[in-house]
Amino acid sequence: MKKKMKTLLRRVLAVSVIWFFGITTRKVRINWHIIEKLMAEKTPFLLGSWHNNGLMGVYDMRRYRKRISLSVSRSKDGDDSDWVQKRFGYGTARGSTSTGATGLLREILRKLSNGEVVVVTPDGPRGPRYVLQGGIVALARKKKVPIVPMCWSAPRRWEFSSWDRLRLPKPFSRIYVFVGTPIYIDPEAEDESERRRVERIMRDQVRLAEAYSGAAARYPDPVLEEEAAEAAEDRSGGGQGG
Repeated sequence: MKKKMKTLLRRVLAVSVIWFFGITTRKVRINWHIIEKLMAEKTPFLLGSWHNNGLMGVYDMRRYRKRISLSVSRSKDGDDSDWVQKRFGYGTARGSTSTGATGLLREILRKLSNGEVVVVTPDGPRGPRYVLQGGIVALARKKKVPIVPMCWSAPRRWEFSSWDRLRLPKPFSRIYVFVGTPIYIDPEAEDESERRRVERIMRDQVRLAEAYSGAAARYPDPVLEEEAAEAAEDRSGGGQGG
């Protein structure tokens, strides 16, 4: 009984946190018309959002909750997430890249066939951070639906010490929500090349959002910084070749 009570309190606290920070923060939405257009046309798509964006994403998309399902891992944390998301009216698809993957993919394919939108955290549930798993590309290819990347950035926030550096904006701060151009998978390209392409686009979106909001200087991310340094080195080396 004591364990059940602790679980319930933890879940109620999560719902309260999402509502509190959702209500007390100001949203600046960039390219939100992309979401509105796809929703108005009832186009099924995969909404790709990195794992550390999860908390505020639940609040931000609630107006479309009747058409949205969120992929949830089969774990203790996943049980909590499933309970919380259902409190906001979302559907869920259970599974992960490590356990129950086949069942999860079938469930997502079924939802896409029904015209639904499925939110996928392509670096979850265990990371590494900003490393895209191949499942989202395979799903988009199979159903010929776009991947719409979305992330948010807050210049005033807390970051946790978890593998994904989970973010939580500070109350009464401003949040910049970025929606990217829909990504269609090239049917002739190899899965790995498309996986790398989608990963690069989604990482670049985070860099753009962090630079735009002014958060990049306050919250440097070693994963993104290392990749940017390697890209700069490659360009420099290429310029000296010959």
